[in-house]
Amino acid sequence: MNMSLLDNIVDNILSIKPLMFKSLIKPDILNKIIPSGTHYLLVLLEKKDSLTMSEIGKELCMPKPNVTTLVDKLIKYKLVKRVNDESDRRKINIMLTKQGELSIKKARNNLIGYIKEKLMALNEDELKTLSVSLNNVKDILSKI
Repeated sequence: MNMSLLDNIVDNILSIKPLMFKSLIKPDILNKIIPSGTHYLLVLLEKKDSLTMSEIGKELCMPKPNVTTLVDKLIKYKLVKRVNDESDRRKINIMLTKQGELSIKKARNNLIGYIKEKLMALNEDELKTLSVSLNNVKDILSKI
């Protein structure tokens, strides 16, 4: 089994828009590590370092009251924290905690293992076809 090819496929799967990702792979693995429904917010915070509630709402296409509920849930699990903005006291930024960073890494590693396990059922030709197809999908979606 070509592990480099598997790594390429996993990278592409994880790069596809969250809704497509969610519809293709329904991993219960994430829910055991990260509270249900919060994975995308944690990944967003991992990429952006910190965001205000309004910015999170815009990024996730979610109303601010729902964002507040989601953030409060993550604070309860000690995965994110509120931090006052040094340049503007009125702004409060949401950031990952160390525990949040560790949780997202653990979830990602478990997910990668889960996807690779599923992909191992395919033969080499199917893996190559899937890899090319996912590259094409990724390229096309990036142009939209």
